[in-house]
Amino acid sequence: MALTKIKKLIDGIPDDRKPIAENLLKELSFMEHTLSELKKAVKEVGAVEHFENGKQKFLRENPALKSYNTTIQRYSLLYKQIADLLPPAEKPEAKDELAEFLKKK
Repeated sequence: MALTKIKKLIDGIPDDRKPIAENLLKELSFMEHTLSELKKAVKEVGAVEHFENGKQKFLRENPALKSYNTTIQRYSLLYKQIADLLPPAEKPEAKDELAEFLKKK
């Protein structure tokens, strides 16, 4: 879901929780931008990179990938926190299939 859609959903959050949601949304927006940059860095270099430390040469995980994985987890947690602030969605009333069947006879 795009952040613009989340902004619209925040309108449905009770006023006492709105400041919390707005702060979470600011962080979510920052993280989305950061994730985009990290993803670009991983695409350019790859998941692993050649690393030299003095005479040692080896492949290691791209630090951008490590940061991306950590950030995406936090991003998901923030998303869930915002979703938890929303009022519960109204569910359509469940039909009693047996009662409906018996009504037909």
